[in-house]
Amino acid sequence: MFDGLKNLGAMASLMKDLPRMQARMQEVRESLAEIRAYGSDASGTVNVVARGDLRVDDVHIGDGAPQDCAALQQAVKQAANAALESAQAQAQERLAAVAQEMGLPTPSAGQLPGMGM
Repeated sequence: MFDGLKNLGAMASLMKDLPRMQARMQEVRESLAEIRAYGSDASGTVNVVARGDLRVDDVHIGDGAPQDCAALQQAVKQAANAALESAQAQAQERLAAVAQEMGLPTPSAGQLPGMGM
């Protein structure tokens, strides 16, 4: 019986802090675009920069890139995936730190709350 009352108190405290927590999470979501993560293909001739909001920011194809269209596409895909994986990991770290700061459960690996990821 008393455990239920404790849970109600915790819920009331969370509800009171909800506007502050929502504002903080919005700030964090917006700051994810500031994260820059880099990825390249195995040869290092194709380089991609991705942001923490999982958008590709830049693609650079060096002189030693494959001339074959299919091979170039594969190199770009490999570099983009590496950059996006790094960006997602950095975003996850930032969100987990903020969740911990607010006393919330840490998001599961690979899941960004409110980001649909």
